[in-house]
Amino acid sequence: MEPTRANLRRLVASAVGIVAATALFAAPEAVHAQSRYRVLVPALKAEGGAKENFGRDVAERLRKSLEGMATHAPVDRGEMRAKLREVKRDEKELVDCVTARQFAVYINAMLYLCGEYRPAGSGMEVKAQFVTARTGEAFEIPPFTANTADEAAQIIFNGFETVVNQQRLTTFCLDYLASEQWTNALENCNNALALNPNSEAALFGRARALLGLDSLEVAMQELEKLLELNPGHVDGLQTAGYVATKLNQPQKALEYYRAYLDLNPGDPQVRLTIAIDMARNGDPKGALELVEEGLAVDSSNLNLRQYAGHFALAAATKIETDSGARDPQRPAEALALYEKALGYYQSVFDERGSESDVEMLRRMMVTLVALDRTAEAVEMGARFVQAKPEDASLWSSYADALQKAGRLEEAIAALDSVLARDPNYERVYSRQVAWLASTGQIARIKAAYEKALARQEYEAQPDELARSVLLYAYNEKFQKGDQMGALPYFELVREMNTTPQTRGLASYLGGFALLNHGRKVSEPETLQSAREALPIFQKARQFFLDARPYAEANKVDLAEPLSNVDTFIEIQEAIIKRGR
Repeated sequence: MEPTRANLRRLVASAVGIVAATALFAAPEAVHAQSRYRVLVPALKAEGGAKENFGRDVAERLRKSLEGMATHAPVDRGEMRAKLREVKRDEKELVDCVTARQFAVYINAMLYLCGEYRPAGSGMEVKAQFVTARTGEAFEIPPFTANTADEAAQIIFNGFETVVNQQRLTTFCLDYLASEQWTNALENCNNALALNPNSEAALFGRARALLGLDSLEVAMQELEKLLELNPGHVDGLQTAGYVATKLNQPQKALEYYRAYLDLNPGDPQVRLTIAIDMARNGDPKGALELVEEGLAVDSSNLNLRQYAGHFALAAATKIETDSGARDPQRPAEALALYEKALGYYQSVFDERGSESDVEMLRRMMVTLVALDRTAEAVEMGARFVQAKPEDASLWSSYADALQKAGRLEEAIAALDSVLARDPNYERVYSRQVAWLASTGQIARIKAAYEKALARQEYEAQPDELARSVLLYAYNEKFQKGDQMGALPYFELVREMNTTPQTRGLASYLGGFALLNHGRKVSEPETLQSAREALPIFQKARQFFLDARPYAEANKVDLAEPLSNVDTFIEIQEAIIKRGR
């Protein structure tokens, strides 16, 4: 599921722990007019027999240094003690990082210090990090050795300034992401990662910028780094699932989405939202698996059942489209998915009846037609349009079912009902053109075509309509030996408002139909046959001349057919002249 632009700022802001990024780096005067970001600075934890006063002294000196910052302020020690009394805790307990984080959240501190030290020669080896209280993202200070508490506090403070700068760069990255300036976002996230390679926010921001730049493989690498650091990073899992889907890695996408769902157990809407995005991004089969896992937990969820039907139908259609298979060699997997879709739809319909979602009812008819159960589709369609007579989309699918069942006149009447309910419904007359082609009723095809032209913004393009007629004539007539049966279709296409290339193709094919027909007529080589054949050959010649735009575009040589037709014309003219 791809993070939307609307929640992109929330995603990165929550990771960084910034509530108002613009205020954070405003001019000092503006910042002082507002509250600064609070930093909890407890004592460092003494290890290896070190004395506790060193850790307390470091914390005290660091608090004083933070007081001079324009953007951040230490939590006052007096306030800290008062709040500790509220929760019945002792200040010494804050040396534990988990306790410190809980307390920081309680007092609404954005960051807290967590660290430890141990003796190292004449000084102390110190390890420290600043952690975002809400998210747990850590900004580590490189380990160092200090001889005094002052020196240690100064080194940590210098490191904190790096933390602030890293947050500033991450915030810039966020701003650029929100405005989809991917290159600028990537540059700032790269700079932020140079300061803190393990910054979850910057890693996530870099991955999102790379995704915006369509660098999917590299984006996935960054997301894998992020999830290695934090396997439960919600937005990282969500985005990784989306990227894996786009990379055509359905099983990997499912793994990420399942991990994401583990963080949202028992929420069917989250599951459904992810599944919808998976289907939208080209993996309806994976979406079906995800929804069926939810149904295994709660089979009574009608919404999940309905969408399971949608995803099964989409998966079946995709398999057939990808394989290019057509009856009777349709993929068994596709047929099984059609059956599954119908089963889910039927289970919902059994409970909701005529109150079922219109889109589901429409797809139910589509599924029955896909399974060649056209009689059932027509029967269901009649019930649906009776229950919801004002819905144009149901009438439209009902019309398709009627046409598939061979009930053409009823199908056309159903399309009239579509327009009566929605005058702007798309491709009404376009379908009539395609349906009427099989009838051989040229006048009706022409009438439907003209009606389609009259409402062009809602219909297929004129050339597309003309080519559908041409394709039918070529495949069902010309290729099957009925060239003269194809000729009326070719002549109709020549009259249509189509491109020169399409008209040229119709002329080219029509020219051969006329040439071959003329040959048969001329075979007796009598005066009568010559008189009958001559206008046929002359018409063929004109057709070949009109085919030039097609021939030029497709490098087709017209010289030979024109030479042949000219020869036949000369022969017929000679016979006629001799016979007078």
